[in-house]
Amino acid sequence: MILKDTYKVKNSWKYQMWAHSCLLVVLLLSVGCSAPQSAQKDKDATEHEVPRRTLSYEQQRRFNDLYLEAVRQREKNNYDASYDLLTGALELNPDASEAVFDMAILKLAQAGAFDTTLVNEGDSLLRRAVDLAPANRFYKETLANELIRRADFKGAMQLYEELAAVEPSEETLGTLMKLYEQTGNFRGAIQTINRLEDIVGPNEDLALEKFQMYISQKDDDHAYKTIEDLCAEYPNELKYRVLLGDLYFQNGHPEQAAMVYRDVLTSEPDNAFAQISMLAYYNQTHQDSLYQQMVREVVLNPQTQSDAKVEAMRGYIGTTTQKGDSLAALPLFREALDQPQADRSLAELCAYYVAALDMPVDSLAPIMNKILEVEPDYKQARLQLLQIAINQQNQKEVLRLCHEGINYSPSEIVFYYYEGATLLQQDRTEEALKVLYEGISRIDNESDKETASDMLSMLADIEHEKGRHEKAFSLYKQAADLNPNNLLCLNNYAYFLSLERRNLDQAEAMSRKTVDAEPQNSTYLDTYAWILYQNRRYQQARIYIDQTLKHTPSEEVSATLYLHAGDIYYRCGDRRKALAFWRKALNVSSDKKQRAQLRRKIQRRRP
Repeated sequence: MILKDTYKVKNSWKYQMWAHSCLLVVLLLSVGCSAPQSAQKDKDATEHEVPRRTLSYEQQRRFNDLYLEAVRQREKNNYDASYDLLTGALELNPDASEAVFDMAILKLAQAGAFDTTLVNEGDSLLRRAVDLAPANRFYKETLANELIRRADFKGAMQLYEELAAVEPSEETLGTLMKLYEQTGNFRGAIQTINRLEDIVGPNEDLALEKFQMYISQKDDDHAYKTIEDLCAEYPNELKYRVLLGDLYFQNGHPEQAAMVYRDVLTSEPDNAFAQISMLAYYNQTHQDSLYQQMVREVVLNPQTQSDAKVEAMRGYIGTTTQKGDSLAALPLFREALDQPQADRSLAELCAYYVAALDMPVDSLAPIMNKILEVEPDYKQARLQLLQIAINQQNQKEVLRLCHEGINYSPSEIVFYYYEGATLLQQDRTEEALKVLYEGISRIDNESDKETASDMLSMLADIEHEKGRHEKAFSLYKQAADLNPNNLLCLNNYAYFLSLERRNLDQAEAMSRKTVDAEPQNSTYLDTYAWILYQNRRYQQARIYIDQTLKHTPSEEVSATLYLHAGDIYYRCGDRRKALAFWRKALNVSSDKKQRAQLRRKIQRRRP
């Protein structure tokens, strides 16, 4: 939660810390040792300071050296060294507020979300720094902000009250107002707004804040007075007139509200605030025909602001759905989206509506295309269209979407992956290589690791097929490192290593992982059986080749699978069955080299 969205602190924490450190350096260098401070700016604060111990000249010099070095190391981001130096400084002088404060900040910065020990230590030190130097606004504000971060709003409120009592700045009072609002103390928030007005003068933002506070505490009289004053002060700002109408409506005076809305719409027919309020009036007073008529007028009027159109359609969806007609809004959406759109907001609402109706995914295509007409670089719409094209196996559309996607969103690697995959399916291998290599050059820490791994693995398959085995193995390794659960990559990597009898233990481990993950996948079982064969563990290999054949439909058994089975059975001593498998392999093989190899095996009756 951000409490300072309206009244932002002018200086960042880093600047405050830097300024604090520099001030301390100047003070310490100027006094040399333990010279007393000049007269305090705040006598009351001084009277409440915790008594400090007195250091000797040598102790003060040693403390100064340690503390200044701690500051220097911190500025160089050497936090461990800074921590050790601060520890030494605090051993010499545990009452040095500057060292206590810096140690608190270090501990809080090091504390993770669940390290309650460090959090408690940092909190305790921060409170002690405030006790040691109650006049130091920065310490107190830092503690207050830490309490806000931990949702201790009441504790933070007390500290900001103390800060405001000494120096009621716009930033301090703005934060205090938000804290009162957060804790439901609307009276306190209004009083703080009054204090702000004393500083900056009355303005629209503060008047609206006050109006909302009165509404929250159900103080209608003051709410009316505030909004009427705004109407009088800013007669050309018709939104305040609409707010007045809304107040009438909420308090049971619908006809007075309607008069206000009509008055505004007479002056400004396309006023979005009045349009939405008038729709709510028609709907809640059950004037259905007027409600539907005005929804159409708002949504189909080219002059209507997009926000108003979206709000009108959202209300219309809710109203018609409650009445049992969940499809009623669809024709109006189509009619509205046939018109030119200022932005994507109405089309996006239509997409959510269609998705909620569980309509076919393909029905989203015209909506996504409308979004891209308005905002061609909107990646999510193009990705949705890409998914639809992939489901429809529309390769031409996939290539078009990916090509445009790369132009508009060059860091999105999904577009490179699917363009490359589609080009491969069309036997355009060189074009696919170019796209895929461009894609892997875009991989960074923000990239989806699974997609990046799949792309590297696809490239590795191509490189291996082209005979560039070392390049392929390098790509397989990168893919496996990015996604250790990329089973297809692990399978292919392991299989090709086994064909060259390289790193067979590594290959076996990778292949075993695929089998454990998908114990009925015939491709993975075949690879594992073959690697066991290469490792001369023939009996185990036979178990897995049998499993492979069991889980492969007879019409899908490849010549390579029969060949593997024959070799394995031969090594297990079953030559008759080995010959039968080789003959089956010869019957289904269409590769000349493989057929010649099989004929030799059959003639020689051995591998």
